[in-house]
Formats: sequence, structure tokens, C-alpha cells
Amino acid sequence: MRAMMALVVAATLAMPAMAADAGYEQSRVRVQTADLDLASASGQRQLDRRLSLAMTRLCGEPVLHTRDELAELAACQADAMAAAAPQIEAARARRAVAVATSR
Repeated sequence: MRAMMALVVAATLAMPAMAADAGYEQSRVRVQTADLDLASASGQRQLDRRLSLAMTRLCGEPVLHTRDELAELAACQADAMAAAAPQIEAARARRAVAVATSR
């Protein structure tokens, strides 16, 4: 059974939990963004590092590096990023709004 993963981007997001599809296990890893300046390149790089670490926690790392194992890992990472994309974009948009209103 393949695990359906969801990265939860935390910065007071009130996103509904994803419904677990049949045959999928649902897991979450919280990725903090409140301390990042997402309007800056360094803040974006830090977010990317945190997301990468979260995906490793969710999906693991390859052990034998077989074609099937690498394909399963890639599918897990793609599922995780697809599930987290709306929350990541919401965090970036919220930061852009905050920057625009503080000027």
C-alpha cells in the first residue's frame, strides 16, 4: 500500500484535511513558515530546504536504488508536493499581501 503524503505548511493556515483515497495511508509533516521572509530569495531557499527535509521524512530515502524503489519514491514526492501546493502558494500569497500593505 502506497502512502499518500501531505506536507502541512504551518503559518496559521486553516486548510481542510485531505480525504484519504482508498488504499492510501495519510501522513503529515508540519513545515513552519511564519519565521521566513517568503518575499526574499533566501526565504524561498529556506522554504525549499524545509520542504525537501519534510519529503524525506514522509517518503524516506532509497535503500537499494532499484528502479521500482526510485519510482515509488518519486511518486510519493510528487503526491506530497501536489497535496501541499495550495498551502505553499497561500503562504507565499499571504506574505506578498503583507509586504504590499506595509508599504
